[in-house]
Amino acid sequence: MSTSILPRRSTATKKWSTFVHDKQTVRVSDGRRARSGHCDGSDEYAVCCMQTHKWDEVVRGGMAEDGPRTLTTVERTCRLLDTLKELEGAGVSELADHLGMSKGGVYNHLATLHEHQFVVRTDEGYELGAKLFNVGQFVKHRSRLYNVAKSEVEKLAEETGECAHLMVEQFGRGIYYHKAIGGEGIAQEYHIELLEEPDHLHWSSSGKALLAELPEERVREIAAEHGLPRMTDHTITDVDELLGELAEVREQGYAQNDEEQIRGARAVGSAVTHRDEVLGSISVSGPTSRIDDEKFHETYPRLVTQLTNVIEVTLETRDGQARPEL
Repeated sequence: MSTSILPRRSTATKKWSTFVHDKQTVRVSDGRRARSGHCDGSDEYAVCCMQTHKWDEVVRGGMAEDGPRTLTTVERTCRLLDTLKELEGAGVSELADHLGMSKGGVYNHLATLHEHQFVVRTDEGYELGAKLFNVGQFVKHRSRLYNVAKSEVEKLAEETGECAHLMVEQFGRGIYYHKAIGGEGIAQEYHIELLEEPDHLHWSSSGKALLAELPEERVREIAAEHGLPRMTDHTITDVDELLGELAEVREQGYAQNDEEQIRGARAVGSAVTHRDEVLGSISVSGPTSRIDDEKFHETYPRLVTQLTNVIEVTLETRDGQARPEL
């Protein structure tokens, strides 16, 4: 069944032409007089418009309540990339079913992504391309925190013999920038998987160290947006209880995870700050059989906070702002 795209207004002299499609106002930027057209109602509207009429850009006409207009085509492309990752590769039909798009719409997105080398064809369909790995490496290596903290995280793993991590926070989730596994480190596959997915902040020592540096309002926003899911019987799932623990973290200078993320595992983490900005956190984790109470409450907190201090001083001196006192 075809759906008409009816011009609400057509202007030869102005940049924007406005249309109504399925009760959604859409403005088209092409500098020409607006024209009528038809799209398959099941197809991605913006893709159809751009391919059929060669219009330059299609955007949502209404201003979102919490932000600016967003491009529908870009949203669909982002969802497609996320789905390819989730499915570890898929064909056009499977992607269309998951995304609620037509096969033609999915194919058009994939063809564009393939042209720009973000996806590759396989015998089974499509999968994410290695160019995305290059992009991720570029982002990581452009980080001042990563370049300074990487060696300290590796020292932490070597000295403790356990697993050490570097985390940053973006969009209310934790992103692991680096991992180092000491001589006695366990669950290596799990720690590698941590590098592949954003993590909740409330159940890890790294995450709680970061949350403790954020305003209470922001912590509540993160909890409302992402939830506080339970991983073990020790996971904090109440925001007020979490805020109470974060106050203790700020006072003592480090965070602890006592079997809150994985049963039988403990971790200690501390935030890295620079000029009143929280940049990230480092942590060390291992089994409860090796991280006894002395290590958990004394040795590792002291070691982690010392290393975060080293990172912070290095950042300060690299920025050329530290000056000797005369």
